[in-house]
Amino acid sequence: MNRNCGQEQIVAPDLPGLAARLCDRYRDIIDAPQRMQETLLRPLPVTLWTNTLRLRRAELMALLHEDGLRASPVGWNAGGLKLPADARPGRHWGFLAGLFRIQEEVSMLPVQLLDPQPGERILDLCAAPGNKTAQIALAMQNTGTVVANDAKRGRIAAIRQTVKRLGLINCTVTVRDGQGIDRRAGTFDRVLVDAPCTCEGTFRKVRVPRIVDADTRNRAVRLQTNLLRRAIRLTRTGGRIVCSTCTFAPEENEGVVDAMLREQGRRLRLLPARVPGFDAAPGVTMWMGRSYDPRVRDCLRVWPHREDTGGFFVAVLEKVGGEVVERVPAFSASEESRNWLTPFIERLGMPDEVFRGVRLVRRGNQHIHAVPDDHVAPRAPAPELLGLPVVRRRSLPLKPTTASIVLWGHHASRNVVTLRADQAMAYLLRQACELEQSQLTACTGPGYAVVRLRNRVIGLGQLVYSPVGAGVKLLSLVPKTWVRDGVDAVYEAD
Repeated sequence: MNRNCGQEQIVAPDLPGLAARLCDRYRDIIDAPQRMQETLLRPLPVTLWTNTLRLRRAELMALLHEDGLRASPVGWNAGGLKLPADARPGRHWGFLAGLFRIQEEVSMLPVQLLDPQPGERILDLCAAPGNKTAQIALAMQNTGTVVANDAKRGRIAAIRQTVKRLGLINCTVTVRDGQGIDRRAGTFDRVLVDAPCTCEGTFRKVRVPRIVDADTRNRAVRLQTNLLRRAIRLTRTGGRIVCSTCTFAPEENEGVVDAMLREQGRRLRLLPARVPGFDAAPGVTMWMGRSYDPRVRDCLRVWPHREDTGGFFVAVLEKVGGEVVERVPAFSASEESRNWLTPFIERLGMPDEVFRGVRLVRRGNQHIHAVPDDHVAPRAPAPELLGLPVVRRRSLPLKPTTASIVLWGHHASRNVVTLRADQAMAYLLRQACELEQSQLTACTGPGYAVVRLRNRVIGLGQLVYSPVGAGVKLLSLVPKTWVRDGVDAVYEAD
């Protein structure tokens, strides 16, 4: 079982043979086994989605085209774009600056079917590396509460960086085995269970696709069943649960859904999982001599040859009854004075209205964090990250974070610097660059400045004025973890 199924790095031996074995196992339920086998051996197209807090999809597409990346819209997803398999968008400055995220097309399906709404309280039970969490947060327009949980502390760093790079204030990040989250987390309007699985659907991405044994598959089924059972318990009556995997195995898909329908009875309803414009197959009702509840046909099953994608499975459930759990427990965080917003309002000239609906809280000793007014974090598990760090407390003058500038920098009216392409590349690699006087017309003197490229905010810098006649230098304050010098972004299965 592989939760990190997008990052195998060993050279594959016999891909055609492995593809044939995989298709043979599912020959009776695939509509075109030979076409699927051929598809598994082709490179996977690159897909990405737009950070809609920053720009519209059409604007991103035009921006990529200017730089030689020919993108076309993903028809069924309002923010999605598709590029050729050999494209490397992770090297583009827009990725570094948080204008978009790279994600496999089928991995966008669960959030589409979860259908998050502004102001809701939503749990992503198995969240790392955070792309689905970010999709949820954007769909909620940076309001409400998204609890991004993962069982492994080592995987939390990826979620934290995704939240910061995109400028998301409505996310709380927690670490707990999803099977053990209890009443102290409260109830949720929607829960996403993107469960650990045997990852057969990632065949086109990994360098060594694996044919798993029965014991591995059985362990996956037990874990998936426990996670889904817990998700149902944490969902309010009338709420929605979406469970998904990136494997073909009916044991891990329809079999798990069937078990929950039998166990929960009338307390659970299976909703049709259909996405207009995406050619998916229905769930299967018979596998290896076992019959599943006929309702599992309402699940969504993705075979790679139908839409030139990876493999995937999604089920959409609605909780229609059962025990009522406490609605809104809250993590206790001290509310802070809005004086912490001084560097944004006074130095950068942002109007106070920009921060309407935002609450400032202290979390740890380093930063002041911003959350929406309606954000309700769980009492337990305790947050590892609460909202977005926006001001570094221990710096004089107060230092805005790059994450806060990514979110609010377009509102700045002074101390804004627009770079040329060559300067921007140096800046994004954490190198200093010399500025011309024509680039300083909106600047009032030494200190922090919003940095832009082609009218898009790309981060925070520091203006250093040298002795008379020696010019002005811009120091890069791009976080070290954001630097990707010649290294493409990992193409996540998330």
